Amino acid sequence: MKTHASTDVQSSHSPLTAGWALPLTTIIFIAALHALGHGGDLSYWTSWMSDLLRGYDTISANYPPILLHWFWLLAQIFDGLGFVYPPKSEVTLKFFALLPILFIQLWLSLRVEQQLISRNIEPLRSPIFWGVVASPALLLDGPVWGQVDLLPFLPVWLSLSYAFQGRFFIAGIAFTVALMCKFQAIVLLPVLAGLFMRQLSFKTWYHAPQVIAGMAVAGVIGFLPFILNGRFSEMFHAAYLGNTSIFPYASMNAANLWYALTGNLTNMHVPLFGSQNEWITPHKIGLFLFISASILVMLRAWFKTERFGQVISLSMAILLAFFVFAPSMHERYLFLLVPFAAMGCARGDLKCGWFAISTLLVTLNILLVLPLDGENVWLQLSWLHVATASIALISLALGFDLKVKPPTYYSRPVTAIAITVFTGFQVAQLEPIKHISFDEQGKIYLSDIKEESYTQGWGRLQKDRTISNNSITIANQHFDKGLGAHAPSKIVYTIPAGAKYFQAFYGLDEGGKKGRVRFDVLLDDQQVWSSGTTNYATAKKVLIDISSAREITLHIDPVGSMNSDHANWAEASFWQDNPEAKKLIASQSIIIQNTRRDSR
Repeated sequence: MKTHASTDVQSSHSPLTAGWALPLTTIIFIAALHALGHGGDLSYWTSWMSDLLRGYDTISANYPPILLHWFWLLAQIFDGLGFVYPPKSEVTLKFFALLPILFIQLWLSLRVEQQLISRNIEPLRSPIFWGVVASPALLLDGPVWGQVDLLPFLPVWLSLSYAFQGRFFIAGIAFTVALMCKFQAIVLLPVLAGLFMRQLSFKTWYHAPQVIAGMAVAGVIGFLPFILNGRFSEMFHAAYLGNTSIFPYASMNAANLWYALTGNLTNMHVPLFGSQNEWITPHKIGLFLFISASILVMLRAWFKTERFGQVISLSMAILLAFFVFAPSMHERYLFLLVPFAAMGCARGDLKCGWFAISTLLVTLNILLVLPLDGENVWLQLSWLHVATASIALISLALGFDLKVKPPTYYSRPVTAIAITVFTGFQVAQLEPIKHISFDEQGKIYLSDIKEESYTQGWGRLQKDRTISNNSITIANQHFDKGLGAHAPSKIVYTIPAGAKYFQAFYGLDEGGKKGRVRFDVLLDDQQVWSSGTTNYATAKKVLIDISSAREITLHIDPVGSMNSDHANWAEASFWQDNPEAKKLIASQSIIIQNTRRDSR
């Protein structure tokens, strides 16, 4: 039943305010980029970006292809312009990676504003409008953290809309695109199946091949680079089928049924309540509950959908059932509930309270695992206060009437200008590709050249800094150069022509006093050296002959728990000659010179 929220203020006596959705969304999104990103995911991004600089041949990723295509496109642009890719600044990295997310949120904000105005509701006085433009759920999961969970929303929404209209070829294309954005979009399949059955009859049998044809066309185009490289089966399995087995817990930071019954990070195959019955496990019971909910939603979509608002309600119901009952749940898997609730409430199909509840649930789940980094926000907040105080003095103290309401026809140019200007600032901070050569000592520091790829369990690979962004220190010994990592870590470099030796000091830094790791070096994927289990201790040195190798991999194993595993490869460098021999020659030269002085 359509209900107008009591908190929405209708304005029938004056023109409604339009044009704020796009610029406000843009400004708040850009400001939120300066908060702390999720190090684990950012390290995956940088690894995939580095691989895609060389093309689709060697990329190793357990992710659907749409985001990989975007990273490949960025790689071509950055490489063509001569900039280091991926960008080193976290803000710049998140901005370019999340540009598609920004445009989807702009679309969502604009649609919400338009729906409110069509119902004669003042957007600037509506909690739905502000809940989308400055949504804590959208911001925390998106530009603050750096997630891409909003990516499938637009194609899923279009798929449901077209399926409701009986346009199944386009609906099939849109749904496949959603699946190629995020596999979690599969949870909406019961709603689509019900809408499909609603249209199907003996006279409309042709809808079935339309759906299959639409999905096939989108799938072939989406996976085309991997099909041409003969890697379709490998990448399809990694992105979809393989993902079903990489998450063994009943709940990972997801406040759902299994968190309540068994706690966090509990094996989903362990029988409940001390039972020996292998059927009484979160895995089997959770699947049963979710499949039951899916059947219920599909039947309702089949027999009881006269209005599109009912489709929105069913989508929200299955999203909640998926998060609450299904096993292997992550804290962000409820995320799509928020944009669905926003659209449903803006259209008047749902009460405003549904959007408030949805936003609260998703926000709290993300905040459980995402503490904000105040140091990254304070500087921007300071300038915001300065700007606000200046405007207040001009407007309130001096009495100038500042008209800040933009006409509708200005909103899109203002948004485009804001995005363009911020993009320009980020481009200005990009580092040109450096062509480093051996110095006068015959060495090249690894921190001065571009790695081929890296993956890391927490944080981003740091150069000439520790993982905590401090100067490199191992047991009170300070180093100016080196790589700061966190176990597990895998850093791959192509060995430059002329390099014959690799040398580094290794050890845990101040943040790793309670850690325990193992350092390994691989040449062309073959292990040639291992430190053994290393605790917090004095820095030790490794020297390896690399003259016959093409590629070197620096690997750090967490040796069990990854807590406090802040590890450094200090002064990691390639050498043209044996640095120990150079030291011996240098010391002998000093002895000879001193002997000559003494003989005088």
